[in-house]
Amino acid sequence: MFKGAKSNIGNRVGNITIIIGQIAREFLPKQLETMKVVKHKRYILYSGAVRAGKTLLAAHVAIRTCLENPKCTGFIGSLTTPQLTDVVFKVFQQELEYYQDVLDKHDIPIKLARMKYSKGDMKAIFYNGSEIIFKSCDDETKIRGLTLDFAILDEPIEIDETIFKQLMNRISGGHIDNPFILLTTNPGSQSHWIYKYFFRETTEDHYTVETTTYDNVLLPQYKKYIRDLEQNLDEDWILRFLNGRWGAYSGQIYKNFNLERHTGNYADYKNVKYWVCGVDWGHRNPSCILVIGIDKNKNVFVVREWYHSGNTTPLVAEKIAEYHKEFGFKKVYIDASQPDLIQQTLDLHVPAEKAERNVSARIGKIKGLIKNNKLHIDVNCVNLIREMQAYRYEKDKLNKNPTEKPIEQDDHSPDALGYGLTDYRSFKFGGVIGFVPRNVWDF
Repeated sequence: MFKGAKSNIGNRVGNITIIIGQIAREFLPKQLETMKVVKHKRYILYSGAVRAGKTLLAAHVAIRTCLENPKCTGFIGSLTTPQLTDVVFKVFQQELEYYQDVLDKHDIPIKLARMKYSKGDMKAIFYNGSEIIFKSCDDETKIRGLTLDFAILDEPIEIDETIFKQLMNRISGGHIDNPFILLTTNPGSQSHWIYKYFFRETTEDHYTVETTTYDNVLLPQYKKYIRDLEQNLDEDWILRFLNGRWGAYSGQIYKNFNLERHTGNYADYKNVKYWVCGVDWGHRNPSCILVIGIDKNKNVFVVREWYHSGNTTPLVAEKIAEYHKEFGFKKVYIDASQPDLIQQTLDLHVPAEKAERNVSARIGKIKGLIKNNKLHIDVNCVNLIREMQAYRYEKDKLNKNPTEKPIEQDDHSPDALGYGLTDYRSFKFGGVIGFVPRNVWDF
């Protein structure tokens, strides 16, 4: 199997400590702490702020556990399939390459793992018989019947407690010395089930590692990135997403929205660099189209609003096309869950594409604009102004996780605004949380 290998590293690929020791990857102290503690504790929380390397850590813990424990079975889950495929599965494959590169460097003809990806079935199958199952965690019935040696939940702040309880019963395999569950997540409310298990009702089986964005000195342009975040996030978001603070976050979402500062007469405002459009579609619920202008100083002007219920997608597409003739949109961003509306809009020769999916990212971006007085809404956009004041987070509910989850009410025009700002950047470098959400997952 190893004929022709140039180094003793290849005498047995089972000499995993050498492979792990030679990967070209630098880790933060708290990531290394977590990698060690999963070998001794059953339930581990890595509570990380923005860019704390949470998903990267999850990938490396899973890979190392599989390499060190032949024939073990692991599980990695996140709330939705898109999050799993677009982020978690992708990061896992990227990080696996670091380990594969060690073998390739020493001319060892072994492929550490092959990736299996088909509808509803994502796996990493290792050369030594270990495997990792990837599944969305929107329904606990999906994981019933599994026999696991370890499990990892990515952003369980969004996942129901029933998933965690089900996994507690699933990690009963006999292929590793210490079966464990690792949670890698942003912090949330102190009423959340995660806080209950890891801060209020802890046992010797529980271990918590807390991080902040300030800890991640491996970030490119570290000081500038931190400064940009501090300047563009409001106080609540700084506490949660920079300081990694668990706390009570509830009530009005855009509490700093001010009628005097953020509204005015902009219907005829034309001094913009380019126009975009944000669209939220509903049938029984209202559909909302917002016409948005961006000027050279990155100010955002919402100059027109169309807000109506009971409309078909062809009618909404025609209205978008009508606005496009008037304003000449650089891009129209439409709710990603409405592919038919996107296609119908494209058929009318309007440059349309799916909008940002992540609701927290959209909210963070709008909060930054409000904080810096860069959001300007025409007084005739009455529904947007009303919903900016009415849009609220859910109240805490026992054994649920509504933490920082907006109520699906009075959200149609704020959603349309967030969609319209999908590719908006307030500064050139990197991104505030929500500005370049993909970058939140890696260094």
